[in-house]
Amino acid sequence: MKKLGLRFILCAMLVFFITPISECAEEPSHPEVLLMDYDGNEISLESNIPYSPKNTCGECHDYDDITNAYHFQHGRTDAEGNIIIRDDMDSKNPWLISKGMYGKW
Repeated sequence: MKKLGLRFILCAMLVFFITPISECAEEPSHPEVLLMDYDGNEISLESNIPYSPKNTCGECHDYDDITNAYHFQHGRTDAEGNIIIRDDMDSKNPWLISKGMYGKW
């Protein structure tokens, strides 16, 4: 049994060290996108105008489907469907607006 484990480790190390790094580090496959504001106007990366995920991504992705998915909405409502997000949820971390993942980075 020990010989089998040792052979496996040696084979794994051999494959790891022989595989070129360039094959492991692929470029992202998502095309470049233009950031859009809430009025549908193009904005630059240096801009301090908020971008609109709906206007930026919604042309190619189903924005309504994504934003209504379970994990995206997690923490927005309680078990009865009541909205529980609040701007004053955590005074030390004002970006936290619910006990779930809703509103968190």
